[in-house]
Amino acid sequence: MSEKTRASFKISTPSSTGGLGTRASVIDARNQAHASINTNVLKDSLSVGSLPLQLQEYAVIEDLLFVIMGIEGKHIHINRSENLKNDQERRVEGFKYVVDKSLDPSLKDLAERILPLATYYTSIDAFIEIYSTFEYGFVNHALCAAIKELLKEYLVLITQLEHQFRSSPTFTLQKFWFYVHPTLHTMSSIYSLTMEIRDVERDALEAEEDEMLIVEGFGKKSAIPEQIKGGGILGILVERLTTMCGDPGTKKLYIYLLSKSSQPYVSMLHSWIHHGEIRDPYEEFMIQERKSVKKENIKEDFNDTYWEQRYTPRSNIIPPFLVPFKNKILLAGKYLNVIRECGIAIEEPKQERIEEIIGRKGVDRTDVNVNSDILVAMDGGRFVENIEIAYKRANRTLLDQLLKDQQLLARLRSIKRYFFLDQSDFFTHFLDLASPELKKPSSQVSLTKLQSLLDLVLRNPSSVAYADPFKEDLKVEMSSVGLVDQLLRIINVAGMAEPMPTSTFNRPQRITETFAIRKETGKIGDESDGDGLEETDRPSYAASLIGSVASSLTGTIGGFGGSSSKQALTGIEALSLDYTVTFPLSLVISRKALTKYQLLFRHLLHLKHVEQLICNLWTEHSKSFYWREGAVHPGIEAWKNRVFALRQRMIVFTQQFAYYVTNEVLEPQWRNLEANLAKVSTVDQVLQYHTDFLDTCLKECMLTNAKLLRIYSKLVYTCVLFANYTDKFAKSLISLQALVNPSNTSVSNSNTSLSSALEQHDKTLHKFEDNFLYHIRLLIDALNFYSATETVQFLCLVVRLDYNQYYGQISGQNKMH
Repeated sequence: MSEKTRASFKISTPSSTGGLGTRASVIDARNQAHASINTNVLKDSLSVGSLPLQLQEYAVIEDLLFVIMGIEGKHIHINRSENLKNDQERRVEGFKYVVDKSLDPSLKDLAERILPLATYYTSIDAFIEIYSTFEYGFVNHALCAAIKELLKEYLVLITQLEHQFRSSPTFTLQKFWFYVHPTLHTMSSIYSLTMEIRDVERDALEAEEDEMLIVEGFGKKSAIPEQIKGGGILGILVERLTTMCGDPGTKKLYIYLLSKSSQPYVSMLHSWIHHGEIRDPYEEFMIQERKSVKKENIKEDFNDTYWEQRYTPRSNIIPPFLVPFKNKILLAGKYLNVIRECGIAIEEPKQERIEEIIGRKGVDRTDVNVNSDILVAMDGGRFVENIEIAYKRANRTLLDQLLKDQQLLARLRSIKRYFFLDQSDFFTHFLDLASPELKKPSSQVSLTKLQSLLDLVLRNPSSVAYADPFKEDLKVEMSSVGLVDQLLRIINVAGMAEPMPTSTFNRPQRITETFAIRKETGKIGDESDGDGLEETDRPSYAASLIGSVASSLTGTIGGFGGSSSKQALTGIEALSLDYTVTFPLSLVISRKALTKYQLLFRHLLHLKHVEQLICNLWTEHSKSFYWREGAVHPGIEAWKNRVFALRQRMIVFTQQFAYYVTNEVLEPQWRNLEANLAKVSTVDQVLQYHTDFLDTCLKECMLTNAKLLRIYSKLVYTCVLFANYTDKFAKSLISLQALVNPSNTSVSNSNTSLSSALEQHDKTLHKFEDNFLYHIRLLIDALNFYSATETVQFLCLVVRLDYNQYYGQISGQNKMH
């Protein structure tokens, strides 16, 4: 305790003017008077007011010496008329005392001025008794110990007063008041502090009871509200220190109480920022730990949020002087905790290391927005330097661990090579080897065989992946749900499926005007001769697409409304990759991040697969005699040219879309990520940059917009259906060529049959053309709309899809007609 604080409880002993004989005679006279008082009261039941004035003063002083220690006197009694439940409540609130009415008015007035000391003492003593129990926490224990030290000085003061009363002939009630007056002010400040703490506790308990009534079955978390533990108590002290800073005595008192009560809290803070450990058995520290959130969940649970929820701040009970540093405190401990979880020993930083971290000039406090009185109370503000040193040291240590020891950038390059098909010569070889297996239903695919084939191509010395040190971490897996189904589920859960304004884009009138060419609906290939593609004959990937997008922006399109999502996926449709990541890299490359990589991989793989189907169609047309040679009948030649033109438009669409995804989205975003990681200064920046990279890639690849995804899936389905219809087109061409054979005897019948067959096949092709044209125009319009609301990157795709304004001109011609 500071000497200035102690001084308020001490008195100076006045010098006696008389000799020893005089002092002794006074003491004898007081003793005789005391005996006379007792005798007269017992015999005659006289009131104290009937005694001589000097004897009344002696009697009141003697009573006061007992009462201000909480002991009821003979002429000063506890007021029991107050409407309180029991003596315990009276003691907590502080006993109120009444003086004998017969006492001389001047003496009674002085006594009543002194009596609040008795109320303060009993209340403060009860506060110490209650709040010193273990469940109130270390900070309350330290506060009670500091107040108890002040009460010891208070009792010393009473002892000195009694000594003066017994020994000094000049000691009067007026001097008694003179000596206790400074102490009365100090005790009043302590009493008001204890009453405020009790009021806060009472309000918190009432609020908790109200919550329990509202939320049925919601149990109490703790018997003691957090507002009166730890940071809550320090916050009350800081608030009172700031409010009472105009009073020098009260200011020194609260500085003393704050410095003492904050010591356990500072110890917890030191353990957290220097060792990454929370030593908080009574839940009073500003950081709380959720032990149920474990680092092992990062690799398995998509929704696991280890980094965000393992350690979280208790916002309501952060001490005001630590609010400016709360983020640094949280991150310093989190960084060290990750290092400790890696099995790396954490030691106290040496002076040389500290100078290396913060520089020789130390920490600049010019921007520290903390009251100077609080800094004085908190060990001269040394905690500011400790927090800054701990934060920078922990951040640098973990950053070095991730970027250097764990080779984060090299890991991300490895993931990019596999999931973004960058330098993917190995993957082409893998698909060729695994083609028979991938044609099977996904439930029948042997993952062991696929993994063996993948390992074989990765270890091929001629492959680019041969030199990758992390190739052993790549695994093959099969998804249980189609890509579009999975994406739409994620969009619906995330709440990203927002309706498009009908006045801007989705009006039926505008659709009718723009796509007047689409005059009929119906199932593609649903012809009377039985050549139509039955539901069971559809490719399963296309089935998964069409099942998930049964409702379009403008209604159900013919042949695209059937629900076939129950059909099993084939191996190529369910194929996905996985990557083994260990802690602490799993903080950055978490299961959620890997899922985003998998979505991008499956999107890119499917795009390449559709492109391969259309290119195979071009190869088939180039090799076939019937397709390669010119037709005799001009109608057949025109029909063939329309097939070639539609095939070419589909090839251009898939190739331009693949180029956009790889060269205008993934690669530029990867370059930005590399540049950001090269200049990163905190671990949280690493996490944020990586998350932003993946989110931007998903967004610009149209995988986070349900409207664009549905249009794209229908467009791709048209391409897949057209590629799988090539055999029927070949049969149709052969039958048409046979009808124009000159050996036919009946020319009229032949011409009639040719015209009928040509019209029928022309109708089927027209449906393909109509659906493809309709959906690509719909996609272009949607991209134009969302380029203004989401990202302008969509305009790059619009330019690529309609680079020569072909679709725009068709739309304009249709409006004119």
